[in-house]
Amino acid sequence: MSQANAKLNAFPVFMRVEGEAVAIVGGGEAALAKARLVGQSSAALRIIAQTAEAELLSFIAATGAVHVAAAYEAAHLEGAAMVFAASGDEALDRRVAEDARRLSIPVNAVDRPELCDFFTPALVNRAPVAIAIGTEGAGPVLAQMLRGRIDRMLSPSLGALATLAASFRGAAERLPKGTGRRRFWRDFFAGAPARAVEAGELSRAHDAAVELLVSDAPASGHIALVGAGPGAEDLLTLRAHRLLMEADVIVHDALVP
Repeated sequence: MSQANAKLNAFPVFMRVEGEAVAIVGGGEAALAKARLVGQSSAALRIIAQTAEAELLSFIAATGAVHVAAAYEAAHLEGAAMVFAASGDEALDRRVAEDARRLSIPVNAVDRPELCDFFTPALVNRAPVAIAIGTEGAGPVLAQMLRGRIDRMLSPSLGALATLAASFRGAAERLPKGTGRRRFWRDFFAGAPARAVEAGELSRAHDAAVELLVSDAPASGHIALVGAGPGAEDLLTLRAHRLLMEADVIVHDALVP
């Protein structure tokens, strides 16, 4: 099969976990890594470890996760929406995976792809916006490299902007379908509301969004002056990089390669 027609063996989805239990079996570094990943969600963590390392115990104390300090039993998985087998012991991880499947709970076994029903992504978190990068377990280092690149591209204020957008969804539905509505959202995410949110001025962002709603005119553009220093690409600031990625037109002199 050509690369252009290659098909995914794992289909990416976002699973609702708000208030749901997620069980992690293990007391070491692998369990801590999964706990930190899932801890970015609103799931209720249940960590099953008769003996847990100090760093994991600190995480449990800081987050309020439930710690089942007992030898693993299948009953510990009941009611969970997802299960992670992260004990580092192959026999125990296999037992956990088998118990989870018997209980019809999707399971991930760390570093054991043959036991996994799903794979965990490298996550760029701008809640409520999330970008998940997966390699079907084939290249975790590649996924982390891509995560780093995407993380640098996205403004830290993206989550706040998305939250503000959600509060305007109802009002925007009253705009005419088609061009008018699309123009509002384009100007919202690339215009004055977005710039105000990035500057930390949420009240001004709200007022700018209201102005967009009541105005028939397209939002005016703006010019950003980006200093390139000696012209080396890797000396640009993160904000300068984002501005260049978002620009419709870039004007530069001959000193910039």
